[in-house]
Amino acid sequence: MFGNTFFLRQETGKTEIVRFLFAIMLCIANMIIYGLKVNIATAIVGMVKAKKQDEHSTEVHECHFDVDDSGKVDIDGPFDWSATQQGLVVSIYFAGYLIGMFPSGYFADRFNTKNVLLICVFANAILTLLVPIAAHTLVVLYIVRFFTGLLSAANLPVVNVLVGKWVVYEEKSMWVAIIYAGTSLGTVVSIFTSGLILDSLGWEAVFYIHGTLPLIWCVLFYIFFADNPETQKYITEKERQYIVSSYGHRGLESAEMKIPWKQIFTSVPFWALVYTNTFGNFCWYFLLTQLPLYMNKILRFDIKSNAAISCSPYLLNAIANPLLGKLLDWGRQKNYWSQTVARKIAVFISCVPPCICLIIIMYIGCARTASTVLLILSIVLCGAIFVGHLCNQNDLAPNYAGILMGITNTPGTISAFILPALVGALMENGHTMARWRLVFWINIIAQVSAFVVYVIFGSGEIQSWNYPTAVQT
Repeated sequence: MFGNTFFLRQETGKTEIVRFLFAIMLCIANMIIYGLKVNIATAIVGMVKAKKQDEHSTEVHECHFDVDDSGKVDIDGPFDWSATQQGLVVSIYFAGYLIGMFPSGYFADRFNTKNVLLICVFANAILTLLVPIAAHTLVVLYIVRFFTGLLSAANLPVVNVLVGKWVVYEEKSMWVAIIYAGTSLGTVVSIFTSGLILDSLGWEAVFYIHGTLPLIWCVLFYIFFADNPETQKYITEKERQYIVSSYGHRGLESAEMKIPWKQIFTSVPFWALVYTNTFGNFCWYFLLTQLPLYMNKILRFDIKSNAAISCSPYLLNAIANPLLGKLLDWGRQKNYWSQTVARKIAVFISCVPPCICLIIIMYIGCARTASTVLLILSIVLCGAIFVGHLCNQNDLAPNYAGILMGITNTPGTISAFILPALVGALMENGHTMARWRLVFWINIIAQVSAFVVYVIFGSGEIQSWNYPTAVQT
């Protein structure tokens, strides 16, 4: 049987790797969810009539490059959508994502986490397959996108809970970085393949292909993996005991524990995390959802070049984040810094250097190469959020990681909802650097404030209310 040979059982006596395989499956789940989240940001370039800008707007391209503006740069799609409607197609996903975040975080902590993640991935695949049909009626497309976001909301809370069950403390930053590298890899694969598929097969094929492949992951995850190491079939007893005896391990009793609401909402590190999650995500979501549009309208890249350049920083992220996580683990193990300092280092990297990049981009005009390099660098730096505040919930309280992620990432998704809509509204009469500059400044102010708050009030230590005894006080 495949499972008996692929997964290591007690009698084999071989190296224990089940927790690593489980982490890889979580990485792939993140790839799927993030890939299906961003593919429409590229596909929409080929879905909308290019001539609408010429007929109804005063847009004049400020930067002139050696490109064929009448051909490959502006694709003439079938749908006559305004810039505001295009922004809403992208951003309404995040409205559903925002609304679903807290309930999904609660369900992730209270129910079988594996099943919640399976439903999340499966539903995303099916709804993605429906996009080409729904797109012919804009309201129906809005509904499909909203429910895709709603059912995607479980992803980060569920992954956070499973990290508490499967990842041991000594390997935490490194494996969290690898798991969350899936968000970058998914973005790379999605944007790059969306551009290639759009150019060769048409925009509908983007959703048909991307919606079908995740179903394979669903089958494998359902058959071969359990919710926790305590009930996992294909695992050595030695590895099982190593995981469950690890410091901060989330045990089976966690789902039955009373939630210490008062202690949570009177915790200073918790509120620092709420603020950082809210404003420290601005640059990441802005670049994630709007970079292909900026590359097309301001820097005037054609769809193939746009896709290749837009996805390249996420590939670098997938390499840089595990290295950063390994470095942070190494420094903590050597007592060079605490877990709190490690998280603050990551938050600094994700907040301050990207803002410097954006400021330079705003004022170098049509320096196409320099702008492109700085945009790539800013995304790579922003990616440190995944070894910074986006895994801090598991630091503070692994027993309530899903609930904390649901609470903190609800306002953390606001930027993903408002920024595409804001860009669409501002660019209704044409894409200009002055209008884009306003959006850049909003992101910069948000990011810097997030860094200041987290450095002063944030923590990477397990809080007393994480333990059952704290609930009874």
